[in-house]
Amino acid sequence: MKKILLLCVTSQNVITFRAGLIKTLQENGCAVSVVAFDDEYKEEIKALNVDFYCIKEKNRGMNPLKILSLKGKYKKLIQTIQPDTVFTFMLKPNTFGVKAAKSAGIKNIYSMVEGAGDVFIHNSLKWKAVRFVVCRLYKSSFKNVKKVFFLNNDDKTDFLARKLVKEEQCEVVHGIGVDLEKFPCKPIKNQRSFLMIARMLETKGVYEYCKCARIVKQKYPDAVFNYLGAEGTVKLADIQEYIDDGSVNYLGTTKDVRPYLEECSAFVLPSYREGMPMSIMEAEATGRAIITSDNVGCRDTVENEYNGFLVEKQDYSALAERCLEIIANEEKIIEMGKNSRTFAEKYFDSRAINEQIYKVVNG
Repeated sequence: MKKILLLCVTSQNVITFRAGLIKTLQENGCAVSVVAFDDEYKEEIKALNVDFYCIKEKNRGMNPLKILSLKGKYKKLIQTIQPDTVFTFMLKPNTFGVKAAKSAGIKNIYSMVEGAGDVFIHNSLKWKAVRFVVCRLYKSSFKNVKKVFFLNNDDKTDFLARKLVKEEQCEVVHGIGVDLEKFPCKPIKNQRSFLMIARMLETKGVYEYCKCARIVKQKYPDAVFNYLGAEGTVKLADIQEYIDDGSVNYLGTTKDVRPYLEECSAFVLPSYREGMPMSIMEAEATGRAIITSDNVGCRDTVENEYNGFLVEKQDYSALAERCLEIIANEEKIIEMGKNSRTFAEKYFDSRAINEQIYKVVNG
């Protein structure tokens, strides 16, 4: 039986994004082990019939000493588990995890780039320095990888242009995919209800969503703009004024987004850059129109005017205009929702995507 080790970041990430892949690997006769930086969802992960290991580390931590010790911790664990294949996800596993796997003698190493993230978005002197270091890490690590999976062609093109990876190493899949049975299509209940689900980061478009909501509610006071997501670089206090004046309803966090998706008429994600946003895929499966940025990752989820709208990044006025258009056109938005479901079935079926990944990893 082939032993596959997945090097992930948070344990929640394993449950949210890797469960489908784990199931596919197991159905094809693989024994799966998982490593994460925390053990919050340890029992849920073990319930997937996998061996779980924890290396305590902050996903977004920048402490140089802790980062440098990560390779050694990974190597020790890999030598203990002795997998046939190591599959890494996200920045730290994709760099230090890959280096550790190579050092431990693993020949079958695969990685997935799930969006370039803040490192490739910001252009301050600090972030340029970080980007320089990260690119060097990617370049040296990916020399040891058989295949690098990308979730959109823009990221693949970017990594090729920076010479971080070779063309023959690249494999593009349509995101992580969504369980179409778990997220069935549902009828729209409220034409004037909008939803955003994202960690509270400026680059997710949190402020644009809040400003958009304020504009729309000036014309339609009964419009609803719900927000789900944990605090990040943006804190609740930073958007408190929009909560206080009723522009936005902050709903905290949840382990099940489906009831919230069912209550909205359209899903909004004004992100500056994504890999392939799971939140949009889930909203499309539910049968919801999408309003998102005409930007890397996001644009791959929408055919403009077919299943939603694409707007320029950081343009909250254009975002508001599209929300107003949705409120004013009930028949159109119902049709867009149906088109979203069709789009999800065509491109984002997790079973098909995970089978594609398995065939590549199985060689």
